[in-house]
Parts: sequence; C-alpha cells; structure tokens
Amino acid sequence: MEANGRKVFVDTNICPETLHKITDRKHVMIMLSPPDMAVRRFFDRPDKEKQFLYQLMMEEPDPQAALDNYRKGLELICSQESYDSFLNCGFEVNIRDDELGLEGTMALIEKKLGLHLP
Repeated sequence: MEANGRKVFVDTNICPETLHKITDRKHVMIMLSPPDMAVRRFFDRPDKEKQFLYQLMMEEPDPQAALDNYRKGLELICSQESYDSFLNCGFEVNIRDDELGLEGTMALIEKKLGLHLP
C-alpha cells in the first residue's frame, strides 16, 4: 500500500495460514515480542484501545485484581506455543529488541523485506 508515494506498513490480525493464501513471503513481517514482555508491557503503548481498557480496569473496585485477571488472559493468548507457532510460520519474523529503537527496527525490516524507503 502506498500513501503520498511512500510504502506503508499495515497491522493486521490475519492468521498466517490465510496470509500464505493471499500473499507471498516477501510481503509479510511477523512482529513478535517475547511472551513475558507481551503480557508485562501490554498497557505501555499509547494505543487508544489499550488505554481505554486500562482506564476501565482502574475504575473497578479492586483495580489490581482486574489487571491481574486481564493479564492471566493475556498469558493464555501470548503462550510460548503461540509464540513458537508464529516464529515458525514461514514468514520473516522480527523479534522485538528495545535497544534497536524505532529507526533500527525499521532498517532491519526494510533489509529483511528488501524495501528501500526514503
């Protein structure tokens, strides 16, 4: 997809099996965080949806219990089995590395996918 002449990245929840049917390997990058990081830092991003959920939990009579319960659900979703499934799904994978920062991560993705963004 292009916007103003630049390639853009799209965040999607399409499963790898479907992606294999509709595109090829050079057009998909699976972005993974280690399971414990995905759970522990779920609310660290400023996504409106995540912050909305967080605020709802803060309004509960026992906010910590609400957070703990939500994190238990995240642990089921972000299991090692799920992580391994994405890791071995046949597409390029980028594992989150906070030391790279945004620019370093983008450069790595560009290289892996053969993109040359301005």
